[in-house]
Amino acid sequence: MQSKSFIEFAYDAMSASSTPLSFKDLFDKTLELSGLELSSADLKTKMSKLFTSLSIDERFVLVDGCWDLSSRHTFSQIHKADEEYDDEEDEADEEEKELLRQELGEEQEEDNEHESDDLDFDKPQVNPEDDDQDF
Repeated sequence: MQSKSFIEFAYDAMSASSTPLSFKDLFDKTLELSGLELSSADLKTKMSKLFTSLSIDERFVLVDGCWDLSSRHTFSQIHKADEEYDDEEDEADEEEKELLRQELGEEQEEDNEHESDDLDFDKPQVNPEDDDQDF
């Protein structure tokens, strides 16, 4: 019976490495440390579970596409990487919106007071023209 969880073996593997590891390398080292022998179907399941565990375990951090221990990084290093990712995501969102506008034949409106990127779906959208109508 296995005494450690798979994520604990991943922590041991990461601790033994002096450099960040790609997910594949980390998974291979973790699998080797655990001594588990898995079928190809079980291997894929174990990979996806490890990725999920790494993502929610605060001891690990994904920086520049590789996994590392968060204790090896300052808050500002991790936070900077998050901000860069958010900026890239915002740029991609804007590009997608512009392409959609072009496909729909709409022109981009500037300074529209009623339009917001952060729609609140819990509140009904108010159209001033609807105020006079009774239902």
